[in-house]
Amino acid sequence: NGCTSSLSDTSTVSVIATTYDGTSWSNGNPDSSKLAIFTGNYTIAADLTACSLRVTNNAVVTVNSNYNVYLNGAITVDSGSSFTMNNNTNLLQSDASAVNTGNIIVKRNTSTIVRLDHTLWSSPVTGQNLFSFSPNTLVNRFYVYNTATNSYVTTGLSNTSLFTPAKGFAVRAPNNQSATTPAVWTGTFTGVPNNGTKTFTLATNAANGYNYNLVGNPYPS
Repeated sequence: NGCTSSLSDTSTVSVIATTYDGTSWSNGNPDSSKLAIFTGNYTIAADLTACSLRVTNNAVVTVNSNYNVYLNGAITVDSGSSFTMNNNTNLLQSDASAVNTGNIIVKRNTSTIVRLDHTLWSSPVTGQNLFSFSPNTLVNRFYVYNTATNSYVTTGLSNTSLFTPAKGFAVRAPNNQSATTPAVWTGTFTGVPNNGTKTFTLATNAANGYNYNLVGNPYPS
């Protein structure tokens, strides 16, 4: 469960866990030595630390803004359950080899924008469709950055395009956003949270004297 200990050939390993059933924890509050299991709905309204975390039994778990979840190991979200991180929350995993399972929901707010404004986005999860991320943005207003031409282009994008870990995308505001009154828009990512080393190959254009690339944080933190 993401915790380490020294074992002999005759050691017996017991999983230390605590389960929230919708009312209370079965083995005290989670900490870095315990697997936290949610079988009932729960709102995380303070920083939470656990060895690893599992959401099951159709439980709905929500992390309130401005709080963090610290895990040594993986997060598992079973089918039918949900784990939602609101704006200004973080999921921080100390074990880069931990393999996450199941989708989480990550919400991130823009600054105040109007209809023709663009925001640069990078996905913290794997599997998020680019066009579905902002369905009310015109399909020709999603862009990648082309280093060779020093410009934003729509080349290669289609309704099957997914966010690429560590790659940045420019997305115009939804077409139903006010053209005159700035307002915050909340982007919602759904997918398996990224963890471990993510490699992004930078493009170069030394002949023109610049090597600009559009990259972004690939993690839900």
